[in-house]
Amino acid sequence: MGKGEHGGENPITLFSAITTYIGYATLIVFGRLRDFVGQLLGSSRYKSAFEASKDGYAPFSFSFENFYTRRMYHRIQDCFNRPYTGPPGAEIRVVERETKDGVVYEAKDSSHNNKCLNLGSYNYLGFADDWNSTCKDFVFEAFDEYSVSALSPRLDCGTNALHKHLEETVAEFVGKEAAFVFNMGYGTNSTVIPALMGAGSLVVSDSLNHASIVNGSRASGAVIRVFRHNSAKNLEKILREAIVDGQPRTHRPWKKILVMVEGVYSMEGEICDLKRIVEVAKKYKCYVYVDEAHSIGAVGATGRGVCQHCGVDPDDVDILMGTFTKSFGGMGGYIASSRDFVEQLKRQTSGAMFSTAMSPIICKQIIRAFDIIDGR
Repeated sequence: MGKGEHGGENPITLFSAITTYIGYATLIVFGRLRDFVGQLLGSSRYKSAFEASKDGYAPFSFSFENFYTRRMYHRIQDCFNRPYTGPPGAEIRVVERETKDGVVYEAKDSSHNNKCLNLGSYNYLGFADDWNSTCKDFVFEAFDEYSVSALSPRLDCGTNALHKHLEETVAEFVGKEAAFVFNMGYGTNSTVIPALMGAGSLVVSDSLNHASIVNGSRASGAVIRVFRHNSAKNLEKILREAIVDGQPRTHRPWKKILVMVEGVYSMEGEICDLKRIVEVAKKYKCYVYVDEAHSIGAVGATGRGVCQHCGVDPDDVDILMGTFTKSFGGMGGYIASSRDFVEQLKRQTSGAMFSTAMSPIICKQIIRAFDIIDGR
């Protein structure tokens, strides 16, 4: 929620939230009434809604999920999943769709499209708009030497010279000794955290952290504590209690404690209070992990992220994570830290052992984007 001048809720934000909930409530009430009446009348069109599974089989979905899909999502689904043609720049060509039953939408051919303002892409620095003029010639060189795909995981035979070049570029740019790149931003968090944390360790996570952090933390088997969003004071309270109490049941000291935050919280547009959070973490000898998915390249005087913006030495942050999907016009993610940590990590994370390595073509695009951001 947005805050007003005196710390209260912003009236416009509050009005939007209230009217949204009223809209949901109206759809739910009328949807339930229609289902109830339809069931009483024994209409065949309601059979699939109430018989959610075959005889003797457990249902695939819960009743409310079934209801939400039929009575709420289907009423507004034409706002979502719209196919487009051409680059996802500031303007986008959205392909027209048609439906016969109001449920299944079929796209027409790409010649039937509408020019729309694009508010749904990550294109922070505009590389999707001027790709032809700034990146195309450089990127197309990769087609002469490499294939479109690496065709193997990094720890098998998927690492090529472009991966090493990109990792050196990332490490130098963010101020760390070494880096390791992954083929997916979400997969970076969801596979690195389980490799880093485990039983007997503690993850202390901001309440508004991304789902990739949440799911990675859950998969790690570590104990998870959540602190109030961007509140160094609440973080300190949780750390003090956790250190005093120790592990559940045994009360033994924690093997390690990791504080996890984001550089920019994408849904709120808020920048992390990194300086105060790092001070608290260092005070209690905890590791700090910063997700820079939305801040690297776009925040800081020279685009070097939230450390530069907040005046924090990168050496005071143990692990810097980021993605290439927002500012760089590509895909994938990275982990930057000490050389010893990176060498150990890439032999333990499933993201390096099982996932196909990043495409050489995408590596070229990201390297070129780094050069442009860095003025080279």
